[in-house]
Amino acid sequence: MRENRRAIMSKRMIKTTLVEILMKEPLEAVSVTRLCKAADINRSTFYAHYMDIFDVMEDIEDDYAEKISLFRLENATGIVLGQVRDLVSYVDKHQESYLVLLKNGYLKEKCIKEWIKMFIDDGAEEQNCEKQKLIVRCMVDEVVEVLRRWIIGETSIPYQEIIVLLYEIIEGMDNIRKKYTNPTKM
Repeated sequence: MRENRRAIMSKRMIKTTLVEILMKEPLEAVSVTRLCKAADINRSTFYAHYMDIFDVMEDIEDDYAEKISLFRLENATGIVLGQVRDLVSYVDKHQESYLVLLKNGYLKEKCIKEWIKMFIDDGAEEQNCEKQKLIVRCMVDEVVEVLRRWIIGETSIPYQEIIVLLYEIIEGMDNIRKKYTNPTKM
């Protein structure tokens, strides 16, 4: 069922306002009353969509994890440069949200779970599956860290080169992971 336009706008305002507040203080310090006042909405509007502040945060994390999950489009075999370009573009446009969501670590964990679903071979032996999961975790850690450093200005690597670098990291780590999908080829 599609949400009506007013509900979509209210939820967007709530989420945007929460991110703005979280740039200044921790989630635990934010109350529903304060969020509603800052977003200029009624508490009843808030409770029509969310149970509490943590529910809003989870919704933001889910939205972001879904958008930055490169591999939902097709499959994990044969990532294309365009997918990485879309990822970098999205993160570039939503830098503040990205940094806020990285603070608590949940976004990274959600991305790891999503990427594992796409990358891990269901038919792999348990030991090889565990190795593949570790490699995917390393892949996500590297992608997240490169993007974080680029956003905060710790690196002067230009936009286009960041795209190529991330593509090479993902492709390289995936090639290592593939060694464990068929251990007889090792």
